[in-house]
Amino acid sequence: MKSLLFATATLALVATSASNAALVYGGGTETGSRFNPGAGAITYMNCFTAVGAGQTQLAVDSAIVGIRRIAAAGALTDVGIKIFAAEMTFDGVDFGRGANYEIYSSASLGAGTASVTQLVNTGAVSGVTLNLETVSNAGFGGFWIGIEFTGANAANVANGWRVVNGPTTGASINGFGMFNYQASGAFDAFYTLGASPTPSRFLVDVNGTLVPAPGAMALLGVAGLIGGRRRRS
Repeated sequence: MKSLLFATATLALVATSASNAALVYGGGTETGSRFNPGAGAITYMNCFTAVGAGQTQLAVDSAIVGIRRIAAAGALTDVGIKIFAAEMTFDGVDFGRGANYEIYSSASLGAGTASVTQLVNTGAVSGVTLNLETVSNAGFGGFWIGIEFTGANAANVANGWRVVNGPTTGASINGFGMFNYQASGAFDAFYTLGASPTPSRFLVDVNGTLVPAPGAMALLGVAGLIGGRRRRS
C-alpha cells in the first residue's frame, strides 16, 4: 500500500451517522484527521456488506459522507462536492473500479463560523444498482463510494473527508482508492494515510437494498478483510 500525508484537526466534533434497517455499510469512530487529495481527484472508500446466497447486486438508496471543515479567522472555506457510487472489480490480485455513477452534486457546502464535521446526505437515489464484488472475501459484497471536491477551493485542506476507524456495520479494507490523483488519469488502490494500524477509512453511511432482497439475514460487523495490491488501469 502507498502511504500519504494527511491533515490533523485541532477540534474533533463527533458526527452521528444515520442508521436503519437498510444500512448496509457505516459507523466507525472519528479520528482527529481528514483527507483532501487535491483538485481533480476522486477518493474512493471501499465498502463491503454481508451477502447471502445469490445476492450479487446492491440498489443504492442513499449515502451520507462526513466532511471535516476547519474554520480560519472565524469562517469556513466554502467548497463544492460530488459523491459517486461505483462498482468494484477484482481480478484475483488487484482491485479496480468498474461502472461509476454520480449520485450527488452541490456547488457549495455553505457558510459557517465554527469547525464542524458536516454530514452531506445525497437524499434518495434512484436507478443505481451496482454489481457487487463477491470473490475476494467470502460472504461479503464490495463496492466503492467516492467523493470529489470541486470549485475554486477544491484543493484547500481546510476541507477534507473525515477519517474514521473500522465500520460497525459491514466491513472494509484499511485503505482507499483514488482516480486521477496528481492528474494520473488512472485508478489506484490501495493508498493508506500512514503505517498500519493508522486508520485509512472515511466517514460514510450507505443505505441500500440487496438484490434479491434479503430475508432475515443479519448484517455482520466485521472490520478487517484481506487486502490487495494496487491496480492501474
